[in-house]
Amino acid sequence: MKKIIITFGTRPEAIKMAPVYFALKREKKFCVKMVLTGQHTTMLDEALRAFRIKPEYNLNIMIARQTLSDITTRALKKLDAVYKKEKPDLVLVHGDTTTTLSACLCAFYNQIPVAHVEAGLRTHHKNEPFPEELNRILTDSICDILYAPTQIAKENLLKENVNGEIFVTGNTVIDAIKLILERGLKVNPVRCLLSNGVNREISNLTRKPFVLFTMHRRESWGKPMERIFSTLYEIFKKEKEIYLVYPVHPNPKVKIPAQKILSKLKNVILTKPISYTELLFLMQKALFIATDSGGIQEEATFFGKKVLLLRRFTERPEGVKAGFIDIIGLDEKKFAKKFNKLLEMRRESVKIKKRCPYGDGRASLRILSHIKKYFGLKTELKEFGG
Repeated sequence: MKKIIITFGTRPEAIKMAPVYFALKREKKFCVKMVLTGQHTTMLDEALRAFRIKPEYNLNIMIARQTLSDITTRALKKLDAVYKKEKPDLVLVHGDTTTTLSACLCAFYNQIPVAHVEAGLRTHHKNEPFPEELNRILTDSICDILYAPTQIAKENLLKENVNGEIFVTGNTVIDAIKLILERGLKVNPVRCLLSNGVNREISNLTRKPFVLFTMHRRESWGKPMERIFSTLYEIFKKEKEIYLVYPVHPNPKVKIPAQKILSKLKNVILTKPISYTELLFLMQKALFIATDSGGIQEEATFFGKKVLLLRRFTERPEGVKAGFIDIIGLDEKKFAKKFNKLLEMRRESVKIKKRCPYGDGRASLRILSHIKKYFGLKTELKEFGG
C-alpha cells in the first residue's frame, strides 16, 4: 500500500484539495493522510467542517503578527518531524502559499517525491502577487509531478523547462463547487455578524441588488487600498438602489481602513469573514464582482459572473480571454468608470453565457488517475482539454 500525504495550511487550499482527498481516499491501494500546517486557523477550520474532513495532523504554526519567515521556518521544522515519522511515498501540495513552498522543500530535503496541484500559474511578475508568484516558480522547479489546471499553465511550465512530469487536470475548485452545490447551499439560517456588531441573515443581504466586493492582497495595502475604498464611498454615497457587500479580511491592514472609510454608508455592508458556502451563495446572487482575489476569478466564471480585477496582472488569463474578467489594476479612475458602467445595468445580473474555462468537475479524478499510473496501477483518464 502506497502512503500519500496531502499538506496545506489555508482555507483556499482546503477547498481545492478536498475533492482530491476524497478521490484518493476511495482508492483501496492508497493510505492517505492529511497534514495541516495551520497557516490559517479559524477560516481553515471552517472549510474543513464544510467538507466534513478531520486531518491526521494539525501543526498549529500560526502566531500573532506572523511574518513570512515565521511561517516558512516553523512549517519546515514541524513538517520535517512528520515526514520523517510517516515516510510517505508521495507528498501533495497545492497552489502558491508559503505552506506550499515549505512543504515542497521539506519533502525534497527528505527525498520524498512531490506533486503540485495547480502548477504553472504565472503573472510573469515576481512581486505580483507577493509572495505567491515566487512561491509557485520555486515549487514547480522542485516538484516531480506538476498538475497544471489548464493548457496555458502547461505551456508556462514547458517554457521554464521544469524537470517534473506535466499533466493537465482542470482546476479542482470546480470539483469543490459542484460538490457543495450537490449538498445544497443551506445559508438561510446562518447569521452573518457585521463588523458594526449587528446580526443579519445572509439571505437578507441579497434582497436588494448588490455587488460583491473583496480586497486584501499585500500589494494593495496602504494608499492604493484606501483610494479604492474612497472611490466606493463616493459611488455608493450617490447610489441608493444597489448595495455593496464586503466580507472584510481580518488583517488590521485591511479592516481598519475599511471601517474608517466605508462603515458610515447604510448601503455598504461590511461583514466579518464568512464561510465558503456563504461566499458561493453571494457570488450566485451578485450583479457582478470586484476583487483582488485569485480564486474568485475561477469561481465567478462557474456562475457566469463578470469580475473587475483590482490587480495589474493575473495568473489566470483564461477568464480574461473568455470575457469574464476585466483587469482594472489599482487606478481608481479606471475602476470608477468601469464600476459605474456595470451599475447602469441596475437590476439585471451581468451574466456571461460562456463555458467555464477552468474545468469540468473531473480534475480530482484525473489527479487520482495519474497517481495510479505513477505507482504502476491501471488508468485511462485523459488530460483536461486533451
